[in-house]
Amino acid sequence: MAVETSPIAVRTWLKRSLVVTLVIANVVVIAALYWVWQIRETVDESIPTIPAEELTALVGDQKKDDEPLVILLVGSDTREGLTDDIEGEFGDFPGERADVIMMLRFDRENGVMQLVSLPRDLKVPKSDGTGFEKINATYARGANAIVEAVGDISGIGIDHYIEIDFVSFVSIVDALGGVELYFPLPARDLKSGLSVGVGNQKLNGAQALAFARSRSYQQLIDGQWSSLSGSDLERTSRQQQLIFAILNQVSKPDNLLGMQGLIAELGSDLTTDSALDFDLLVDLAWTFREFSTENLEAITLPVEFEGTRYLVAKEPEASAVFAAFASGQPLTPPNTAPPRILVLNANGREGAAAAAGDLLAANGFVAETDNSPESVADTLVVANPGWFAEAQDIVEVLGVGSAVDGVVPSGSDIVVYLGRDATIFGTDA
Repeated sequence: MAVETSPIAVRTWLKRSLVVTLVIANVVVIAALYWVWQIRETVDESIPTIPAEELTALVGDQKKDDEPLVILLVGSDTREGLTDDIEGEFGDFPGERADVIMMLRFDRENGVMQLVSLPRDLKVPKSDGTGFEKINATYARGANAIVEAVGDISGIGIDHYIEIDFVSFVSIVDALGGVELYFPLPARDLKSGLSVGVGNQKLNGAQALAFARSRSYQQLIDGQWSSLSGSDLERTSRQQQLIFAILNQVSKPDNLLGMQGLIAELGSDLTTDSALDFDLLVDLAWTFREFSTENLEAITLPVEFEGTRYLVAKEPEASAVFAAFASGQPLTPPNTAPPRILVLNANGREGAAAAAGDLLAANGFVAETDNSPESVADTLVVANPGWFAEAQDIVEVLGVGSAVDGVVPSGSDIVVYLGRDATIFGTDA
């Protein structure tokens, strides 16, 4: 026999359930707020900051919340804190210099990011008017000196400052679980300690640092180690490639709590201006969550040699780059010419590169073909900055492989490495 429940009992049960639900909800909210407060306190205390009175050249306090931000990124070459196994690869040099100098413009409205790398050997006037020096030497006088130098040569106000040293770079890459890069050939640098095989390689922090700092970069070609240019410009290209890879692989949490956790994990490895606090970092990171490297344009300032010591801005190209950067316009003119495509047979199948080249030609592309000295398993279409969309089109035409950002040999915009998975092209040798 069913037991009837009175209306009063039902109402009492509903009220109790509602009260319990509200209590649990409040406990969860309070716990979450307390957790956020703890993270904020921890990060605010752990992020090394430079007081505003020591960075008077910054203009960030003049910006509205929705205006694009210009951030100066500086990599210091201090050896302080390096472990013995890493320090041995870079030598023991006293003092500090700016090893990496990049201007970053981030448009918070449309998510577009632009990056201009300034070569370390760029010639700038000394602040005391007594002559000239390399821009990386200004860092020895403090962060404000290099901010002033970059602002003077570019004519662009710098809003914020972020600095990272060798130890912090290694720590960040390791915290992200490493960074994956594609190497068309085995590569090494006996001085920096770089040593990687062919294909996709996951680099830990120490290996990524060795890649970024390589000045004696070699590739294994036909059984012989061949040196590439050790110029500052070649190294800058590798640093940009590394940034593309890190931005592609960094985990982007889909909620604010996860974003705050990410900032808490990585924030202590950065030195910033005091205005770039936890709240602003979280705000930028949250805006950044939908970012794709398709929205990142990177360029090295056009320069030319002056003697054997200095690089100087090449005009009028350098001024055009700075003007475009300041206004958020493309840093390079739109691609009106077709991409220069090189198809490399990296699978050993006879006629594979020629067959792929013919297919591309039938679809409106023009490609040169050659044999790769190394065999790879998976087909990759590697694109220089600005050509990623075309690389994706090539993947669609070929029906195999994947497109990746990278830096390809001079003379090409896109390089296709036909791997052993590209069995539709050519015949078994």
